[in-house]
Amino acid sequence: MAQSKHTGRPYALLAKSGLVAAFLATAGVAATQQSAQAAGSVRCWGAGLANTGSNQNYGQSYVPLSLGNCSSIAGGTGHSIALRTDGTVRCWGRNEYGACNVPADLGPCSSVAAGNNYSIALQVDGAIRCWGSNPFSVCNPPADLSPCSSVAGGWYHAIALLRNGIVRCWGYNSTGQCSTPEDLGNCSAVAAGAFHSVALRNDGTIRCWGDNQSGQCNTPADLGPCSSVAGGYYHTVALRSDRIVRCWGDNGIQQCNTPADLGPCSSVAGGGFHTIALRIDGTVRCWGAGTTNENYLDHGQSLVPADLESCSSVAGGGFHTIAIVGPPLIDTDGDGRPDSNDNCPTIANPTQADCNSNGIGDACELAAGAPDFNLDTIPDTCQCLADLFVDRHVNGADLGALLSQWGPATANTASDFNRDGVVNGADLGYLLNAWGSCSN
Repeated sequence: MAQSKHTGRPYALLAKSGLVAAFLATAGVAATQQSAQAAGSVRCWGAGLANTGSNQNYGQSYVPLSLGNCSSIAGGTGHSIALRTDGTVRCWGRNEYGACNVPADLGPCSSVAAGNNYSIALQVDGAIRCWGSNPFSVCNPPADLSPCSSVAGGWYHAIALLRNGIVRCWGYNSTGQCSTPEDLGNCSAVAAGAFHSVALRNDGTIRCWGDNQSGQCNTPADLGPCSSVAGGYYHTVALRSDRIVRCWGDNGIQQCNTPADLGPCSSVAGGGFHTIALRIDGTVRCWGAGTTNENYLDHGQSLVPADLESCSSVAGGGFHTIAIVGPPLIDTDGDGRPDSNDNCPTIANPTQADCNSNGIGDACELAAGAPDFNLDTIPDTCQCLADLFVDRHVNGADLGALLSQWGPATANTASDFNRDGVVNGADLGYLLNAWGSCSN
């Protein structure tokens, strides 16, 4: 059984994926990819600046030139995934298991996550989609899974936070990482390590379960209330409510030695064997593996590019780091779509429904007074409810049909346009108002 020369941790579980040889290979510190740094653009550094297929270099740090602005990022063991501001998802890097083959029917998304050779996307409707390597059914979310608000990926397990605050896990459960504590209670955030799970409860306390051989589930007694959490392979990271960063678990490469001069931070992330923090001034700090070229885990993932501008988000992969440049994208209505790419920025409309394709979301048209007689949230200008014969004309034939159904109505009565349970003057008035050619 291979042993880590830093921690003595067995790599038996990692060997199942065939990555041991790569872990043991001597790695050079990669140069930083240069790219435009417009607000919302993505920067990567560490392993994968060239798709060499060896020493963990799979192109995971080589950001596609056509990527565009993004609002969410995540890193897998050898690939990267980003959510663009238009709600679409892009992946790059290791793809031998299909982790970068984004489904063609993937709907608009609000966030992304990644595990070992698989990718996860949270659609705006709360549904979770997964693709790539699927051992232990990690890419098969439970059929009874309720709409979710966030999701995280471990080595071969996934953890999701439902919109009602309940946590669900599925996939590999070798160390109990999917055995959610019965007394966990409602939570506000979740994270995953290689073989452990982390949850931030509504009261600010943190609970961990699963693999604990490195103490990654031993939440410090003096931790205090927290605002966010993250997981490395064998360590856990927390951002306290006072913006101080704390780490615990495997510290063989100093990934838990938080810099004394770090200062207050706005978010944290965990890489395989390194830790990332975004300070409140937008600067990024990393520590742990990747600061030197002295061992097989170093790929430059902790060497923050000197030309990196202020950032709004950070994420960690197995041996690389990802950041979104620029100030946080404004999302006034909180629907997961930044105002800069929202057809109705003041009213939540995550699906971006625009039935008449005029560039104004249906939600905003209705708020501005567009008629919606049947209250189906689709402006009447996009429908022709009164065309009962579906011949693209509202005329005497439709009037006759309405009069024949006059009176109490059922759910299947077509002439009850406003679905109030009766065909009456209101429905007649709607039909007369729509009289003539029906072009919708």
